[in-house]
Amino acid sequence: MLLVIARVYNNNTALVNIGDGKQAIVQGKGIGFKKRRGDSIPATEAEKIFYLDNPEVKHRFTSLLKDVPIDIVTTCFAVIEMAKSEYHYSVLSYIYVTLTDHVAQMYKRLMKGTYKPSPVPDIHDRYPTEYQIATEALAMINRGLNVHFPNNEINSLALHFINAQGTDPDPQPEDELSVKVNKIVQQVFAEYGIARNLANANYFDRLMIHLQYLVERLHNHEMDDHVLSANIESDFHRLYPKSFEIATKVCDDLEAQLEITLNENERVYFIIHVQRLIQETADTPSK
Repeated sequence: MLLVIARVYNNNTALVNIGDGKQAIVQGKGIGFKKRRGDSIPATEAEKIFYLDNPEVKHRFTSLLKDVPIDIVTTCFAVIEMAKSEYHYSVLSYIYVTLTDHVAQMYKRLMKGTYKPSPVPDIHDRYPTEYQIATEALAMINRGLNVHFPNNEINSLALHFINAQGTDPDPQPEDELSVKVNKIVQQVFAEYGIARNLANANYFDRLMIHLQYLVERLHNHEMDDHVLSANIESDFHRLYPKSFEIATKVCDDLEAQLEITLNENERVYFIIHVQRLIQETADTPSK
């Protein structure tokens, strides 16, 4: 089988046409070397093939390549496909953005020498499947990017899968509930002087995606009734007091104005999103 080059990303990675209007990402040593669009390569030269057979996945892939190195994107997409194929774990499509962005930021800090271990508490007892997925994910990331992130990153990776578990809903026009949720969040942000800008655009957009799926869960009464950890919320309160304050205000206002109840998971997710938005550093005791 011959693969037709559509785009060369680097010497070892290329986008190829595989017939019937479908495309895939192929990786292999020297597979893109001196190749041009329209050139053919044998399928046997591809050490890895990632099929872009889902329009949403293809869109996410193309968008991420504008800001994230190809090796990070393909590694993260491979991690997600591993979870779906080996563990039959259903995820919402926004995990392609959130997980890739998380790994890209981790990688950037590691290269700059500013990397700090994740403060997320251990959750392997509560979520053994997600923890096992994240364990394999970390090994794939370390191997694929030729780096060595410590094992405590497993908990952070597991949180991405916990947060994104589910099946994408059919696209729906923006409804009244969605408008109300966004308005409440924006009002709280305005009180604290938080606005979308070039520095926080990725994190702001990730929060907006999270709000879309929150609305969907509220519509379907599908709120996760498990508790991440008995200590995780208090740990974040101690580490990120400002983020905790803002996130608590958001959740309290949502509950009061919409007459709903948000569980502890949602509160923790809001703390994480706000912490990334305002870039609050961990308030750790000095030695």
